[in-house]
Amino acid sequence: MLEQQPLIAKNKRQKKARKLPDSQNLLQFKELINSACEAINTGIYPSLIYAGSSGSYFVFNMEHQTIGVFKPKNEEPYGKLNPKWLKWLHRIFLPCCFGRSCIIPNKGYLSEAGAYLVDQFLDLQVVPPTFITFLISPTFNYSRIDRSASQARKYLKSKFNALGNINSTLPPKIGSFQKYVEGYSNAYTYFERLNNEPLPPEADNEFHYILEKVIVLDYIIRNTDRSDNWLMKLDTSTVPILSDGTITEEKKYLISVAAIDNGLAFPYKHPDSWRSCKIIIET
Repeated sequence: MLEQQPLIAKNKRQKKARKLPDSQNLLQFKELINSACEAINTGIYPSLIYAGSSGSYFVFNMEHQTIGVFKPKNEEPYGKLNPKWLKWLHRIFLPCCFGRSCIIPNKGYLSEAGAYLVDQFLDLQVVPPTFITFLISPTFNYSRIDRSASQARKYLKSKFNALGNINSTLPPKIGSFQKYVEGYSNAYTYFERLNNEPLPPEADNEFHYILEKVIVLDYIIRNTDRSDNWLMKLDTSTVPILSDGTITEEKKYLISVAAIDNGLAFPYKHPDSWRSCKIIIET
């Protein structure tokens, strides 16, 4: 019966896997959504992010502070309501080169949330909290039919008070909502700084360790579009140190990385077609 025993015995003291998603993160996410809805109801609408190839929006709270990034499902790079003209031209005039054949279209919002679940399960802590939710805002890209129907319902509601139960709002949009990371910048902007001011060995090892976490994440989720889609924050502080009766100051580095834009992950087959990518050549 020895062949039926596992090669590696289970450790009774092994740490139990956490429930996903974490209840505390869910509570914080609900607070973010409530503050976003409160701001939208008072006229503080999400703002379109002009960079990128899809309809992504900065979401604000009542203090006009950015609290998240919302990516509607039907405004993804190849969604029918994508507000970016480049992808529309791509879909109409270059259908043979349209999208990635290994990715299921219009499922990027699920990929965004799935990457966060994998990050939490592996305790990597490199993906900002990301969940699926519904939001309504006139700044989103709606079809003419939806906007006309909403205006007609508003007109009927204003004319006939008896029809006060008519829903005059635009239809809600489902999408991924990722918590906004404050103080982060594109990682490549820090590389020039690090070339002029190299990190000490201890901080450099920590930086390599964090980058390895991003590599592990991308390998597990089979990310097909990392490129420059990650952010970095480098904080410094001075700590007084007593040595040989004298007090000196030592510079400490705190490095944080945020792996964002995970919408082109979880392919259902091998990405066997050519794609363009950014290549960095060190000279």
